[in-house]
Amino acid sequence: MKKILMTVGWEVQNVKKDDKSKHISNLLLPDQKYGFFRYWPANNLKFEVIGYKKIPLFSIIEKKFLHFHLFQSLRILHKMRKYDLLIFFHSQMGIVPALFKSIFKLKTPLILIDVEGLGRKNSRYVLPFLKKAISSIDHLFYFASVQKEDYQRYLPEIIPRSDFIPLGLDPSRFSTNGAKVEDYILSIGYQGTNFRDWRTLIKAYAQLNTKTRLLIVGRNKLEPEEIGGEKLPSGIEFLKKTNLLTLNEITSRAKFVVLSLPERRHSFAQLTLLGCMALGKGLVISRVSSVTDYLKDKEDALLVEPDNSKDLADKMKLLLNNPDLVVKLGQIAKKKVESKYTENRMAQAIYQRLKDKNLI
Repeated sequence: MKKILMTVGWEVQNVKKDDKSKHISNLLLPDQKYGFFRYWPANNLKFEVIGYKKIPLFSIIEKKFLHFHLFQSLRILHKMRKYDLLIFFHSQMGIVPALFKSIFKLKTPLILIDVEGLGRKNSRYVLPFLKKAISSIDHLFYFASVQKEDYQRYLPEIIPRSDFIPLGLDPSRFSTNGAKVEDYILSIGYQGTNFRDWRTLIKAYAQLNTKTRLLIVGRNKLEPEEIGGEKLPSGIEFLKKTNLLTLNEITSRAKFVVLSLPERRHSFAQLTLLGCMALGKGLVISRVSSVTDYLKDKEDALLVEPDNSKDLADKMKLLLNNPDLVVKLGQIAKKKVESKYTENRMAQAIYQRLKDKNLI
């Protein structure tokens, strides 16, 4: 019996029964393998998961200054020898244990799922430590193919030990429940300008001259600096971050969804766009590298140039004036998720690669 420890960059709750208001990855259910492990065929594996735990003050220091989860990593360093395989979902969780493994010559295989894009951390002060850490990584997976370019430039030694695989979700947790479409456009995002281009979205909506509302879910308001000093036009409404069931309902009732994104060269906003696709929603989204692996312009979504409010406004007008096109894009997107971007397919790809390398 092999013991596997997975450490993830989000909170995980022990629950007695499934809670459809949360992503399955946030739940640890009795008598069920955690997350994508439930799709692995092997019965000779024993799994343990450790989720992100907020620590007052320390969590703020990690987020604002360290940019990696030092204190979270320290929780598991003393346990690393007890397992036959270590999996870290998020490089911010795994880079310290990888460095620890390298320094102390630990033998336990270590797998990293690099969401943040290690190749972007290429300052002359960080890169030497990063190279030391990745020397101990047995295999690395990533969800945005652009990350390979940065690995090739800054961390070429990881290329033979890495694979791009598409992110996947569980489509069964995304249901419209027969919701009727209402007169609003939806945008989703609780983040600041590092992960959402709010300025371009607001400028684009101001050009529409429409009575259709723009509902922004995940924020109570936008700060003036986030929208470049632009004045908020009438018709914009805000709703604080909500649970998955409520978000599914709000998304299902929207005319379509618009996501205005900056270019970041790593995996972000993908779970949001996949959720919209799973609900069969028409989508207008920025043509950034985290998106183009998953969507094809004019086939299953409308892609727009980043930081281009006119292009974004034109595509939003197109969907407002062509409800049949919205339906067509959504239907194709839904079929694409169900055939290509499921959690099951992602799990099988990871399992097969690790099996090929004799790591499980």
